[in-house]
Amino acid sequence: MDKFQKEFLDKIGSDEIIEISQLLEKAERFQLTVEVVYFALKAMQQNKNITPLLALQMAIEDWDI
Repeated sequence: MDKFQKEFLDKIGSDEIIEISQLLEKAERFQLTVEVVYFALKAMQQNKNITPLLALQMAIEDWDI
């Protein structure tokens, strides 16, 4: 198991994973999941210091959800 997998498994059930799940569900309700995930990934590529949660929060905000 690599470092990323271990860190992810350590976070399962944490507030961060729960909030990520809620944000993705919110995007899905507006049928904008692909757009939100794409914008989040682009933000993470542009700034290596952005966490997945922050990237999703920014993308949700960008799409006025």
